[in-house]
Amino acid sequence: MQSTHWIVIFGTGMALWTTLCKTQRACAHVVEEARGGRHNVLRPEVDASAKELNVSQDIPSYVFDFAPLVHLYSGEKFWPCDIAEHLEHVTPYLNYTQMRATSSNLNLTNLDQLNEYERGRSVYLKSNDNVEARPDWLGGEKNIPNDPEDMQERPSENRKHPQRPLSTGGTAQLHGGRSDAPAVLVVIDKGNGIIDAFWFFFYSYNLGNLVFNVRFGNHVGDWEHTLIRFHHGKPKYVFLSEHYFGQAYTYDAVEKFGKRPVAYSAVGTHAMYATPGHHPYILPLGLLHDETDRGPLWDPALNALSYTYNHHTDRLSPSTLNPYAPTEWFYFNGHWGDRFYPLDDNRQYEFAGQYHYVNGPLGPRWKHLGRRKLCQGRYDDPCEVHRWLPSERVLEEEVAWDGEGEGEDWKGDERDPPGME
Repeated sequence: MQSTHWIVIFGTGMALWTTLCKTQRACAHVVEEARGGRHNVLRPEVDASAKELNVSQDIPSYVFDFAPLVHLYSGEKFWPCDIAEHLEHVTPYLNYTQMRATSSNLNLTNLDQLNEYERGRSVYLKSNDNVEARPDWLGGEKNIPNDPEDMQERPSENRKHPQRPLSTGGTAQLHGGRSDAPAVLVVIDKGNGIIDAFWFFFYSYNLGNLVFNVRFGNHVGDWEHTLIRFHHGKPKYVFLSEHYFGQAYTYDAVEKFGKRPVAYSAVGTHAMYATPGHHPYILPLGLLHDETDRGPLWDPALNALSYTYNHHTDRLSPSTLNPYAPTEWFYFNGHWGDRFYPLDDNRQYEFAGQYHYVNGPLGPRWKHLGRRKLCQGRYDDPCEVHRWLPSERVLEEEVAWDGEGEGEDWKGDERDPPGME
């Protein structure tokens, strides 16, 4: 069990600031920052109770003002899920071997302890149930967003793309419904007035798509995200994750309810798109495609675990909105689902290199949070920014930061968190 260390630091003006560190390494990090005069990690305006767990950080109000709204698919079977509840239904495995966990109660405050085994990279959170039996926790039906109480209508601010009717026959509503499954908000100050707000959405199951009535790509655990990039408090760009890639848009291009960007979650895979309809990917002739529509509208801002993150020091801090929010889960290096089933498992099959069941995903820390460009991948990978929605698509290659601060070059693989290259 990790020991607890209290650190007392005298800052500017001899003001006494304190913070609670859970490891020697964490305390050394705080001391180093204090010696360097970077006292922003210890905010004097946070009350004492907030400091007892971690150093909380404020999140600018505009991050919530421009938070995305997500249309889930009307025929969805696998809805948003609570990451804490997910952990109640899985057991850690080292590849295919069950582990003797460091704690019998796996939860968000001790998940990082699994990194003691091969740095966590070969650890998989295997479902305790046969996923083909479709246990209730896997589907998350209880987390379907409720109907929003506030049905005020508000015209879209996207003049290039007038608001299309909702499936309910309305025009545009102020906000969507609340889900009992919290989203995860990670806000990063990239410098030069640039703030990246990552909204992460978790599902306990990803149902792959069909090709000639054969399904590929199922996996336990599913992390998707939307990135809103701000410059001096104004939204400039939107990135929507799609499988191992995604699409980037200017803020002006995307559909909005009021001033909030609208995204569409594909049935089963939960890949994020800017429009409803069919979206071919990977295979030629559109044989493998996602489908989106105007199903239940989810407002993730109504229920979210919110954090700030320093991508240089790999430090995650809960926001002042939830100063007691756990952070340990974020540092888990392993997979949030089963390892792909071997071919001698009767649930598994393979065709042309595609498998029925594949590995569960890595968590948000592995989603290239320190990216300079909007897109996932390496810095030298191309990143095209759409200035119109797909029906009127015109592409422009994004120069890093697009003239809004050049940032710095990173060495090594940008997709790895600091210290994991």
